[in-house]
Amino acid sequence: MGWVGLALLLASCSALRPAGEVSGAGTTERSLRARIYLAKGDAAAESRQWGLAAGYFAAARMETDSLAAQWGQAWARSRASTRLWTKTFEGSVLTATFSPDGRVLASAGTDSVIRLWDVSRGELLAKLEGHSAEVHAVAFSPDGRLLASAGRPGEIRIWDSSQGRQVALLQGHSDVVRGLAFSPGGKMLASCGVDKTVRVWDVGAGTERMRFEHDEYAISVAFSGDERHLLSTSMDRSTRVWDLGARTELHRLVGHEEKVESGAFSADGQRIMTAAADRTVRFWSTRSGQLLDVLRIQSGVSATIIDPQFRLLVQAGWDGRIQLFDARSGELLERLDAHRSFAMTVALSPDGLTFASGGRDGSLHVWSRPRTPAEVILRGHQVWVEALAFSEDQALVSGGEDGLRLWSLPEGNALEPRSLGTGISSLAVSPDRKLIAAGGLDGTVRVLEAGSGRQLLALSGVTGSVRALAIAPDGKSLAAGGDRDILLWSLPSGSVLGQLTGHTGKIWSLAFEPAGNRLASGGADNTVRLWDLNRRQQILQLDTGGLVRAVAFTPSDNRLVTAGINQPIRIWDAMDGRLVKALDEGAVGALSIGMSQDGRFMASGGMDLLVKVWSLPSGELMGRSAGHQGMPTAVSFSPGMSALASAGADKTIRLIKFDDLAHPPPIQTGLAEAMLRYGLTWNEERLLLQNR
Repeated sequence: MGWVGLALLLASCSALRPAGEVSGAGTTERSLRARIYLAKGDAAAESRQWGLAAGYFAAARMETDSLAAQWGQAWARSRASTRLWTKTFEGSVLTATFSPDGRVLASAGTDSVIRLWDVSRGELLAKLEGHSAEVHAVAFSPDGRLLASAGRPGEIRIWDSSQGRQVALLQGHSDVVRGLAFSPGGKMLASCGVDKTVRVWDVGAGTERMRFEHDEYAISVAFSGDERHLLSTSMDRSTRVWDLGARTELHRLVGHEEKVESGAFSADGQRIMTAAADRTVRFWSTRSGQLLDVLRIQSGVSATIIDPQFRLLVQAGWDGRIQLFDARSGELLERLDAHRSFAMTVALSPDGLTFASGGRDGSLHVWSRPRTPAEVILRGHQVWVEALAFSEDQALVSGGEDGLRLWSLPEGNALEPRSLGTGISSLAVSPDRKLIAAGGLDGTVRVLEAGSGRQLLALSGVTGSVRALAIAPDGKSLAAGGDRDILLWSLPSGSVLGQLTGHTGKIWSLAFEPAGNRLASGGADNTVRLWDLNRRQQILQLDTGGLVRAVAFTPSDNRLVTAGINQPIRIWDAMDGRLVKALDEGAVGALSIGMSQDGRFMASGGMDLLVKVWSLPSGELMGRSAGHQGMPTAVSFSPGMSALASAGADKTIRLIKFDDLAHPPPIQTGLAEAMLRYGLTWNEERLLLQNR
């Protein structure tokens, strides 16, 4: 049932309830309201309206504090940009830009006044007056000392930004100036406008140095980092790259079907971004002028800005939306319905953590992005990732047919991994986090020092590839599974302890029970077997009906969890083999499971391409994470539960910030906080949250 149907049902329940009827109907009514808010929260999250989603999930928790609402609120909060402040004016806000240090925002529009704002506090620092009509463009010099402004009728004014006084007037354009940009060295200023010309000025002398022309009016300009090239975009649907030394056109970039609103060079000068009203953003090679990639946007493009590394794209639309994209993948990161009419301008701070938007509705909004990314994607493997484990809270190990990778994750930013060895098919980390065991496709097991990656032992004897490894809770023994048998070694000596025989197919998973006296194994013979390690004997066999890819003991209540292909995730009584419950019965199966260190959470990687998180001991589904383009083959919680990692057949590792999900905010402050943080209003009668 959709949320509209739920709303109608809720209204009918309320209307039909007899006067004086209390608890039963009240509980039902609250449950229905919670379901409506959950549905609206899910819809907002689906469209990446994270602030709105956080508000709806908070409202749901006020009615019924479910795990789904807790997960949804925490998931949305970790991704939502916060509205720092808003100012409103008579007329439109047409342009805005941040100072090089990110502390000051300059804005201007149809009232002809340039305003300088303190970004952190939203306080007005200065008003620069002198223009006789609307201001369409502002630009700071690289050192932040000067501010250029221009608009109608065409003169360009240069201001001392700290003193708030005009220091120069550049005249030459015969109509509205639409674009301004200082050169990286600060000695040149480029301008363009409705008179179809692109001009380059000597800032110190206040004179025009060179001029270029478009077939229609020009909209934006940008210098390359080495100052050798100038980019200009135009109503004529082209972007032109000018060679400033030769004073000639180097490239004409064509392909957009509407006017090109903005353009930029990447920091390394190798690529060019152009954004147009045809709802596309295009990326080009600076050297050849060839098209490299196209990002299609489901919204009219009125203004766009991109960070120098070409990682984050902020786009404004004629529908009032502000949207943030991952410029590398094209993924929509966030949508903000910020303005009631055309969004005219966007600006991005140098550190990429703050952005501003201005619109025809007269509003200027300043937003803060989350400082710690909610999700990080690691790319380093050339094949699908077979195994994954944390050696420390900020140190990750991954393995595949192309070898072992050691990742350092300081402050959420992944460094380039160190590559070791070849053909890794399984991993295990000792309880003290000092040792890594890596199983190979060649049947060997290597024991490595976790910090350095230095090899300590090379163990042999396994028949076939090693697809399953486990280190005992006391760290004194290691188990490895082969084609049918399990080998046991002593640590750190590497001496053989014994062999467990009984499986009739490949062994894919191993797990020691918390006390260390028993071992569980699962394999291609569709069975899970429990072994008494003291007697080296099988004591229990569970028939699963499909290949078993993962087994794990719950840390505290003597349960065994199994998962595999064409079977649900099952929780068994580890003493008598009784099936306690089955999870995710409608799914096609799971390839991996992982337990949090405190035993409160379990993650599974499914053949439906989803990573799911379950609450223990109840087994209730908390939430899902989509994103892998291939099956998640391994999942692992960091020791401190700050992150949940998943590896996939798409050759990537995804890190989800998990501490927010594990510790959702209090119910009482959730909705009030959401309304304050994200600029929302709440119509309780209509069960509606919306942007102010």
